[in-house]
Amino acid sequence: MTGYAEVIVLFNFAADGLLLLVTGILLGKRLQARRLLLASMIGTIPLFMHLITGWDWLNHFAVKMLSPVFMLIIAFKITGIAVLLSAAITFYFVTFLTGGVLYGFQSVIFNGNSSGQFSIVLLFIVSISAAFYFIQRRLFNLSTKRNIKKQTVPVTFSICGMEWSGIALIDTGNSLCDPITKKGVAVCQIRAGESWPIAVHSGEQEMLSGLPDRWAEKMIWVPARSLGAEKQLLPAFRTDELTVFMDGKAIQTPKALVTFTTAILSDDQSFDFILHPNMVRQ
Repeated sequence: MTGYAEVIVLFNFAADGLLLLVTGILLGKRLQARRLLLASMIGTIPLFMHLITGWDWLNHFAVKMLSPVFMLIIAFKITGIAVLLSAAITFYFVTFLTGGVLYGFQSVIFNGNSSGQFSIVLLFIVSISAAFYFIQRRLFNLSTKRNIKKQTVPVTFSICGMEWSGIALIDTGNSLCDPITKKGVAVCQIRAGESWPIAVHSGEQEMLSGLPDRWAEKMIWVPARSLGAEKQLLPAFRTDELTVFMDGKAIQTPKALVTFTTAILSDDQSFDFILHPNMVRQ
């Protein structure tokens, strides 16, 4: 019985440590091994005392819910109520999700039959890894979408009497520019049903040479190392006007350069235009 109790306590200690580790990573907290070990020991005390004394109140739901609060305070030196509440919710979520994944693995693989302590420990490690991967990917995707949304702005421009409007992404990594004038070049996705000249759709030099004079006068060739090719020349066109609406202001760029592409710029269609960062600087 003593050996069995020691296994339970050790497993609970290791489980608390892993759950705290995942919670700390998700919260972006500074991780200290000494504090994590100490917090895991605090979380194990109620179970250890229950096994020794048999006191049922140590196994009460309230004790199980309050123990992680003290563990989080010790592990991450949390002082504020709001921060503690956020950390506690994250910890409970990781715990419940891991428990669900563990139960699912055990039910599917072992069909509800006991398979020994080693198998349970292995399943717990696999479960918490799967839960961590799911949460991290989900939070990363949400964070990325929020950041992209913050960097998207309405934009309009016109070339040769043709007007276009849509949502643009301010791409701080966009280094595409005219090597002579050093002007930044924006990228516009050609949408279905738009009546741009066929040569603009193709981007081929032979077809572009047949553009009407009013279009040919506005075209320049820009060397590029992206957009699907290692080295290429992209046709860019000087706009009659380009206006970006940002923070309640209209930012106009005279004779901005725009190149066209038939590639899908955003899988979720959150934007169809990529701005050069210089186009939103006043």
